[in-house]
Amino acid sequence: LAREIASERGWSDEELADRTVPTAGFDGDGLLRLSYGDREFTGRLTSDFKIEVSDGAGRTRKSLPPARSGEDAEVVRAAKKRLSAARKEAKEVLTLQSERLYEAMCASRTWSAREWGELLADHPLVGRLVTRLIWTAAPPEGGPLTFRPTEDGELIGVDDAVVEFEPHAVVSLAHRVQLADEEAAAWRQHLADYGVEPLFDQLSATAPRVAEGQMKMRDLQGHMTDTFALRGAAVKRGYKRGEVIVAGFFDTYVKDFAALNLTAVLGFTGACLPEEKIPCATTGLSFTRRGRPVPLDRVPPVLLAECRADYEALAALGPYDPDWEVSASP
Repeated sequence: LAREIASERGWSDEELADRTVPTAGFDGDGLLRLSYGDREFTGRLTSDFKIEVSDGAGRTRKSLPPARSGEDAEVVRAAKKRLSAARKEAKEVLTLQSERLYEAMCASRTWSAREWGELLADHPLVGRLVTRLIWTAAPPEGGPLTFRPTEDGELIGVDDAVVEFEPHAVVSLAHRVQLADEEAAAWRQHLADYGVEPLFDQLSATAPRVAEGQMKMRDLQGHMTDTFALRGAAVKRGYKRGEVIVAGFFDTYVKDFAALNLTAVLGFTGACLPEEKIPCATTGLSFTRRGRPVPLDRVPPVLLAECRADYEALAALGPYDPDWEVSASP
């Protein structure tokens, strides 16, 4: 039914997902209200995205207290159950939406200023993620404006000045690929000055040079490590084991970007299931769409820059070995 409604209104899957993000019981003002009847408690998200509870006097506590004499035990149980459910759901929502925002950056996705405000900035949970990111607004006329939302609802630039733009502006996540060196450095300093821990790094990865029609990067092949270290680094960066080719052998880690219908493929010399800790070496970085190779110059620049950073991270696990094909033979 939701998909039928989305189709009628011309919404993409991503636009539908924006409109159906759960709130975990939080109200529009970012508060979770829990009632014992006469007593009221309030839940708030902390900076590390846990729910902190306070009583009517403003005293914080780790959990809700037991029922007092005269209080309805069923109402108290319901409030505690609601808090437990909110903690679980909020954690799941924040994790998933963090991943969605990262993919939106890689895909250079845009929102109208009005929808960005209503669906992201004003959402009681997603709005907290939004404040830990740098954004760009492109007005109908004039150059782009780079800004960061504060928890107080203001939009400020790298110089701390308030940024304003029209509802018809187009908003997207900023990235190093689109920022000059000086602006990227200024934003790093801004985040440090305000003590903001970025949701993910937007300011480091730069777009590599690729030739027209180039299908794979191989310039970092031959860096030696072991299969467990490589697996750990790949999984930490959101990759999963690639397709098993034959007899339990696999030689890739892959990461899907559904909004672009692209898959990033990090190659290595391979391992067999069940896995054992053996020497291995990096090979290359490539992309596929529905299993078919995609030229690197057809990959969006931000996505290419981010996956190049992943490739570099795996290569950094060990030194280059000129005899890597022998040293890392499975």
